[in-house]
Amino acid sequence: MPIMAAPRHRPAAMIRVLSNVLTPAELQAVRELLPQVRFGDGRVTNPDSTVKQNLQAPQEDPANARIAQIARDAFMRHADLRIYAQPKQMARTTVVRYEPGMTYGWHVDEALFPSNPPLRSDLSCTLFLNPPQEYDGGELTIELGAQLLTYKLEPGSAILYPSTTIHRVSPVTRGVRLAAITWLQSWIADGARRELMVQLDEARAIAAAQPGGPDLRMQVLLESLRTNLFRMWADT
Repeated sequence: MPIMAAPRHRPAAMIRVLSNVLTPAELQAVRELLPQVRFGDGRVTNPDSTVKQNLQAPQEDPANARIAQIARDAFMRHADLRIYAQPKQMARTTVVRYEPGMTYGWHVDEALFPSNPPLRSDLSCTLFLNPPQEYDGGELTIELGAQLLTYKLEPGSAILYPSTTIHRVSPVTRGVRLAAITWLQSWIADGARRELMVQLDEARAIAAAQPGGPDLRMQVLLESLRTNLFRMWADT
């Protein structure tokens, strides 16, 4: 069963659980590819880190590249990710591995990732690849004000959260934790504005489902509001 803290305050709305990102067939394909991944020291991408102790796949690794493509296709068709993230760019997914004793202490993700053009990390995403029963520890914990929110999800599901948050992966004490990580640049950089767009989408859905049929004028007004706010706020 997934482990999730019960958020009690509105800011936790910025963190989203994405259920069933991978189909059963995609998850099976990923599980068959994982033994082929040639993992290396995770500090290769952050050599100065004193808190990163894990293994990760090189970007050029063929198995990692295939998993990355499967994950990207799945993310981009996932309705919740499109609504919550308003994705403009996505970094290539990287598979990570945590064996007993490995951890990633409290940290904040890099602001910019090298690409052409550079990718600003507005949102971080962890896709869980193996059942939580296969390992102890390894929870993703996110600091949100005075709250500590902890996540350990079923394989094929993901957690989407602001890259500005302080977070960690708890030490693994038994088994192996396998996950795939990526970052997204949103069309709308400001998280509060993205949240308003989510609320507008919800209002449009409620208006369309009214008994007796939708109020056409209300639909037009909500669509106009959404479109023009996106025009005003979008990075171009």
